[in-house]
Amino acid sequence: MARHTRNSRRRLKTAGAAAAAAGFIAAGSVALAGTPQQQAADGPEVVGGVATFHSDATIGRLSVPSSWKKIVIGEGVTLRGNFLIPADRTTALTIQGEDAETSRLVGDGGHVKDTDFAAVSTEARMDLTLRTFTSLNPRHFHIIAKRAKVLASGIRVIDDRDEYHNNSDGFGGGDGSVIENSYFDTWDDTFKLYNGELTVRNTTVLHNANGAPVQMAWGDYGEGTLVADGLKVVSHSKNHYNQGLFSWAGGTKPDSRAVQLTGRGLIRSTAPGMRTAPLYVWKDGVRNKTITVRGGVCSVLRSTAANTVFEEGARNNTVRVTDCA
Repeated sequence: MARHTRNSRRRLKTAGAAAAAAGFIAAGSVALAGTPQQQAADGPEVVGGVATFHSDATIGRLSVPSSWKKIVIGEGVTLRGNFLIPADRTTALTIQGEDAETSRLVGDGGHVKDTDFAAVSTEARMDLTLRTFTSLNPRHFHIIAKRAKVLASGIRVIDDRDEYHNNSDGFGGGDGSVIENSYFDTWDDTFKLYNGELTVRNTTVLHNANGAPVQMAWGDYGEGTLVADGLKVVSHSKNHYNQGLFSWAGGTKPDSRAVQLTGRGLIRSTAPGMRTAPLYVWKDGVRNKTITVRGGVCSVLRSTAANTVFEEGARNNTVRVTDCA
């Protein structure tokens, strides 16, 4: 997919501003966390557990009712706010757009360091399906569901503010999560490899100046394996990257992560006029960490002085490349 042009970004912001003027509460007196309860004509139509938004709305921080089995964002519909799925939910939920580009979930306000304001967030152990919509400029992360098994297909995850420190991280899901046929252009880490196995297929990531496409951890916690089959990463900064394609950003205790390349594996390119990003970055003070990469082309994946950055204080860190051609 092509990156948004500045004109298309302005259209998105204009549409979002129009949506912000519309007050919203879901039909059936659904309460919104953090906003007064009220009735509005532009709430969703709820039939048989399927809540369909037919028109633009400001949803605020919407606590998804347990009776909703599916949320549908109509074609050409912009929702301003975020979906917060209660931690005690056990039943499956699908959030689906009718069109990948025009079914939009847009952040409602400035940056906050609070996962309750991520575009889609939950602490629940559940199956969560995300399909065919765009998440744009959330107040915090795009998708954070570290205990959920997430199937994401045909989604577009975009931050077009192009600025540091906005915590627009892309995806953190639970063990067994799968992302396929999707597009990520965030200005922070794209995939958090903390919570078990994550499979990424036929998906493009723009590697911007801030953040890592694959983040191992920001400290001594978690475990994970990335299975990549057609993960395309495009270097997209003219002058600087503060993280590599694979990065470890914190921690000193012995720890490891694995990357398994299958099928089409990892595909790297550099956008015209841009500088190629480092493949591996060990951030300041990171120690005693190991990344094991299996599959792919040995000469491309081995850590070298040309493709690896050890920041000050980073030591005793290793990249092992095995089962490669």
